[in-house]
Amino acid sequence: MPDNSFIPPEKPRNPITQEAHRRQSFWQIYFPLILTGILILVAIVATLFLDGTRASKWADISLLYMVSLAMIAFLIISIFLVVIVIYTAKLLKATPYYFFVFQKYAYLMEQRAKNASNVAVEPFYRIHSFFAGFRALRRK
Repeated sequence: MPDNSFIPPEKPRNPITQEAHRRQSFWQIYFPLILTGILILVAIVATLFLDGTRASKWADISLLYMVSLAMIAFLIISIFLVVIVIYTAKLLKATPYYFFVFQKYAYLMEQRAKNASNVAVEPFYRIHSFFAGFRALRRK
C-alpha cells in the first residue's frame, strides 16, 4: 500500500478558466467536426438532386462515400489519439510518487553498497596503515 505522505496535494481547479476551456474546446474541436459532417450530408443530398448524367451522379455519390469513409477512419484515429493522451495524462499524475519511491530505494541500495564496501576494505586499510606507520617509525 503506497504511503500517501509523499503525494503532493491536488490543486483545486479554477472554475472560470475551466469554463473558458470548455467553451473553447466546443468552438475549436466539436463545432468544426459537426459543421464538416453537415457539409458532407448537404453535399450528398445536393448530388442526389442535381441534374446531370446518371453515371456522373453515381460517380459523385461514390466519391462522397469514399471521402466519408476516410473521414470515419480519421475520426477513429483521432479518438484513439485522444484516449492515448488521456491515459498518458493519468500516467504522468501517478508517476512522480512511484519514481520517488524508486529513488528512495535506489538511495538505500547505494548506502548499503557503500557500507558493504567499507566493511570489505577495512582489513586492507588496517594492514596498509600498520605498514605505513611501521615505515614512518623506521625513517625516524
